[in-house]
Amino acid sequence: MSELTESRANLHIHCMGDLNQVRQTLRQVNHFLSVQGGQCGFVEDVDLVLAEVMTNIVRHAYKDATGVIECKLVLTDSSIDCRLSDTGRAFDPTDSGFASPEPATFAEGGYGWFLIRSLTTKLSYTREGNQNILQFSVPRHAIRN
Repeated sequence: MSELTESRANLHIHCMGDLNQVRQTLRQVNHFLSVQGGQCGFVEDVDLVLAEVMTNIVRHAYKDATGVIECKLVLTDSSIDCRLSDTGRAFDPTDSGFASPEPATFAEGGYGWFLIRSLTTKLSYTREGNQNILQFSVPRHAIRN
């Protein structure tokens, strides 16, 4: 369901924690952002971050179980504010992704949290009861470090 109010557009999606459902959800988010006039680079940044986060939830939080991923998005003039929650295994990313992975090792994994941290602001994680909650914003204009 989506709702448009005062230069804010909201999208709230529940999807099962499997990779096919994640892909479908990413298509819905892409369509939502495109309809709202999101610039190509911004839409790609949001897509990359959400794909990384949601894939991590499927592969790690729901590794041995199934569950739902709840995705709440609020699009403003300056950013998209994201809140993702799940009831899977706890994972606190506080210490992850601060340094770029070493390209010489050519590991398949290890780039996700670095990319997430590079493309977002206001990144926070909390565990409330049995629920993981990850919140962040993706600015409409590229972050320059």
